[in-house]
Amino acid sequence: MIDKIQENIDNSFLLGCVKYKNNLSFYLMPIAYWILNYAQYDPYYNPEDWKDGIVFRNDILNVNDESIGSFIEAIQDYKIDLDSIDIKKYNFNDIFYFFIDFHSKTFISYFDDIEIEKYLPDEKWVGIFDTPLKYLPQELSVYFF
Repeated sequence: MIDKIQENIDNSFLLGCVKYKNNLSFYLMPIAYWILNYAQYDPYYNPEDWKDGIVFRNDILNVNDESIGSFIEAIQDYKIDLDSIDIKKYNFNDIFYFFIDFHSKTFISYFDDIEIEKYLPDEKWVGIFDTPLKYLPQELSVYFF
C-alpha cells in the first residue's frame, strides 16, 4: 500500500494549520495552495489555459470572504488527521510552515523561499513571518515536539 503522506512529503508538500469556524485542521499541500491571493502572486496565471482538466483550488485565485467555503472544500483531499496516523513516522517539524486563521484574518508563514505572507486576500488581513507553532493551542503543539 502506498503511503500517501510520505509520498506527498517526498513531493515537497508543506504542512499547515487552518482555523475556520473555530475548527483547526491540518493540511499537507503543494506550496501554491498555501498562497491565498494567487492572482496577485502570479498575475499571468489563467485557469482557462489548463487544457488537461486540472482544476486548481476550485479555480479560486483569491481566497476572500466570499470564497473561503469553496476553498476549504477544494482542499479536503489534502486534510490529514494527526490523531489517526503514526505521527512519529513523519518529521512534520521540518515541513510545518503555515497557520491561517480565517476569523482573525491572520496568515502566519515560516516559508522563506517566497514571501507568501505578502499575498493576502485584501487589506484587512495581516501577514506575519513567524513560526506557526507559536499560534497553535498547547494541546496541538504536542504533535511537533
